[in-house]
Formats: sequence, C-alpha cells, structure tokens
Amino acid sequence: MSAAAREALSTDPSAPADAVAALADDPSPVIRANLLTNPAVPADLRYQVHASLAAEAAAGDREAENALAWVRYDRSGRTACDTPE
Repeated sequence: MSAAAREALSTDPSAPADAVAALADDPSPVIRANLLTNPAVPADLRYQVHASLAAEAAAGDREAENALAWVRYDRSGRTACDTPE
C-alpha cells in the first residue's frame, strides 16, 4: 500500500479496525501520529502508538519528535493520551 493510501487510512474514522491496528507498526512516524487523533482508534492502541513514538523521539528520531510536536500543537499542547484536567 502506498504512503498516501496509508496516510489517508490513518485519518479515516470509518477505517476497519484491523487496518488501523496494522498501521500501529507503520514505519512512518507521521502515519502513526495520525492514529493518535483518529477517533476510531481504541485507547489502548493510542497508548501503544504514543509510547513507541515517545521512545523513538527520546532516542533522537527527529521525525518522531516532529510528529509528536504536531499532535501536541493540534491538540493545544496535549496529546491524545493525556488525561483531562
């Protein structure tokens, strides 16, 4: 599947659960970050994806760091895994 198709699928709230789950292991941090904002993605999968992106960012992966920064910006400084205040 092309990167454009995977990206479209990662943001589609009507995407099949098995397709979304497969994207949790996508090599692209951007595609995985999209899963954090997709309302169809179960919370446990969002936590898994967020943890993997955070670990990659901590290890120096700039693309993962930028993807997480985009999610924080898009969510007004919060990630999809933050608990409400």
